Amino acid sequence: MSTPDTQVSIAQWIARGLAIVVLVPIRLLWEGILLLGRVTGAALVFVARHLLVPVAELIWHWMLRPAWIFAKDFLWGWVIQHLLWGSVLTPLASLLLEYLLRPLRRAVEIFLWRKVIRPAGAWLLRWVVSPIVYAVAWVCRYTVEWLIVWPLSRLWRWVLRPLWNVVRATARYGWRVAARIVGALVVMPCRAVYRFVLRPVFAAFAVVWHALVVRPARWVHGTIVRPMNRWAAEVVATVFGR
Repeated sequence: MSTPDTQVSIAQWIARGLAIVVLVPIRLLWEGILLLGRVTGAALVFVARHLLVPVAELIWHWMLRPAWIFAKDFLWGWVIQHLLWGSVLTPLASLLLEYLLRPLRRAVEIFLWRKVIRPAGAWLLRWVVSPIVYAVAWVCRYTVEWLIVWPLSRLWRWVLRPLWNVVRATARYGWRVAARIVGALVVMPCRAVYRFVLRPVFAAFAVVWHALVVRPARWVHGTIVRPMNRWAAEVVATVFGR
């Protein structure tokens, strides 16, 4: 009974010994590495915060920033923009534009116009546009001819012209009949009334007017008015003198 307990306890002691020999150094090494990392990190943070950052700020404020301002304002602002651009690049660009790019563009335009655009336009006009226009004109012509002109000509020939002839003949015959009716009912009675009533009445009125108005007025003017005018003129001449 005592042998198995002794074997178990020996195995436990062996396992504990192995753990102490193997695992404890590894754990101590791991903890040492962690501690070294922490110390190193703290040292780096301290160095960066108290040494690198002031040095970087010093370098930035006293070296890099003035160098950047000098490069931006002087080199870029004056040397590149004014001197290089105004004295070199602008005349060079003008020279290139005047003697290279514009002749090249003109040559390209002339070449494109003569060799590409004008032949293509002529080809399209001859083989595409003209046949399409001719086909459309032909279709429109025959469409108008067969859908409008021919039906209208048939309508005029077989319907409208006979109807117009009938209406014209009817109107002419009606005008003649109406003229005869008006002549018989209006013109002839008016002519008879004028000939046998109005003209004798007007003639009798003229005779009466001449006898009752014209002759007495003429007699009064010749017998009374004119002698009185003459007598009045003599009296005025005698009184006032000439």
